[in-house]
Amino acid sequence: MRRKKRMKNEDLIEKRRNQILEAAVKVFSEKGFEGSTTKEIARKARVSEGTIFRYFKTKKDILINLINILTEQSLFKFIEEVENGLETNEALKYLLKLHYNMITQNFQLLKTIFYETMFHKDLRESFYKNVVSKVLAIIEKNIADYNIRDDIPSDVAAETLLGIFFGIMIVQLMVEKNGNIQDDDKKISLILDILFNGIKKRD
Repeated sequence: MRRKKRMKNEDLIEKRRNQILEAAVKVFSEKGFEGSTTKEIARKARVSEGTIFRYFKTKKDILINLINILTEQSLFKFIEEVENGLETNEALKYLLKLHYNMITQNFQLLKTIFYETMFHKDLRESFYKNVVSKVLAIIEKNIADYNIRDDIPSDVAAETLLGIFFGIMIVQLMVEKNGNIQDDDKKISLILDILFNGIKKRD
């Protein structure tokens, strides 16, 4: 009986937490982080403002949780594919597709996250810890398959690749190019070709 009650309480806590996060996505997307208030999030979630602070310490804590959830969903898919034996070239294609997919589905929220991470150290640290460091480790582990130059350390190569991937995402956000391009295999293959072979004309 106690176990059933505990499970019911845990389900209720998870449901309420997700309810608040979903409301925060809508409010942040509409008004940005600075322009939003916990009162507005509470109204959208149909809970009291006090309830929000039972689940999250601050408004920034809500945004950090959204960053973690948003990126971990894509990261989990990527890690799963790599661990299932996906070859490096296909893994990088898949990573780019996930990038594009994340932009398409969460365009306004990503604009807010990108802007706020420029000014909040704890947001940057959370993003690096939960996303960047994990992806770097995977890329570095598999980069040897590309027979990179001996004078380029694998960690530098991995940072360069990931930096370009994030650069592509930032350009998409800056020019508000949020079309459905995650399935553009030709474009993704071309990006990878440029990464590994450069843009110089071939003889």
